[in-house]
Amino acid sequence: MKKSTRTTNVSAPIWVIFVSVLMLTVCMGCAGNKPKPHDDDVYGSRAYGYFLNGNMPLAAETYKKGYLSARKTDHGSGAATYLSNIGRVFYEMGVIDSAVLYHRKAYEDFRILGDGAHASMTAAFLALCLAASGDGDQAREWLKTAASSAPAGRKDSEHYLAVIRGMVDCRLTGKITDESAVDAALTYYKKIKEYRMLSTIYILKADNEMSKGTNAAYGYLEDAMNAIEASGERYKRSRILLKLATIKFKAGDDNAGKHYYERAVDCAPKGVVVPNYLEL
Repeated sequence: MKKSTRTTNVSAPIWVIFVSVLMLTVCMGCAGNKPKPHDDDVYGSRAYGYFLNGNMPLAAETYKKGYLSARKTDHGSGAATYLSNIGRVFYEMGVIDSAVLYHRKAYEDFRILGDGAHASMTAAFLALCLAASGDGDQAREWLKTAASSAPAGRKDSEHYLAVIRGMVDCRLTGKITDESAVDAALTYYKKIKEYRMLSTIYILKADNEMSKGTNAAYGYLEDAMNAIEASGERYKRSRILLKLATIKFKAGDDNAGKHYYERAVDCAPKGVVVPNYLEL
């Protein structure tokens, strides 16, 4: 049978991460006053909306405009956040080399600014990008950098790093090394109702179960889809549908596999090359 490749115009179905997009930080005004937003903040909110909807080229373009605006007003933390967000968009598009470059620059800027929390998160996502490119050694080194940069005693940083570490492990070896740490993160994010991270963890656990060949993967993907609906991260739907298609094809249910595959193609982010269903 002749193979065909389906394309749309945005986010590669790279499982991820994800890890949540960093929102622009805003400077606080004097005590008792309402924080005054920076001029570049409007670009961040617009770009994030494009990102959630899967319009990755427009998201990247808008984030870049925000970066230039932040530079003009010397909004250092805002500029660094824009760099990180641009890198995230390129990661979703599958343009890993560019994602690595933007995250490296963002990490250096956060580090110079003394923002350990964001430096740690950026280093962790950089590790994920490097793992996606197949550079396991550098990915492990950046995970160490992320851990050393994280503020001491912060549970959010601890659990975030556990999830990213699990994703790196799964990418490089096909399985999660420390499942208990990922489960602890799952419990934490359930408690605070952080659905963006919950969807990422459910996808990660589904990948882990798929590598084991168990039936539990299907349930985790359903949980991930429910978390996506709660978080508004519509761009992730195609990624999950492709995994559901893979499960069905491997189970010999071609009709169900094609059903999920066609849904994945229809809602795939723009610019993304969707693999032929024969390659799933």
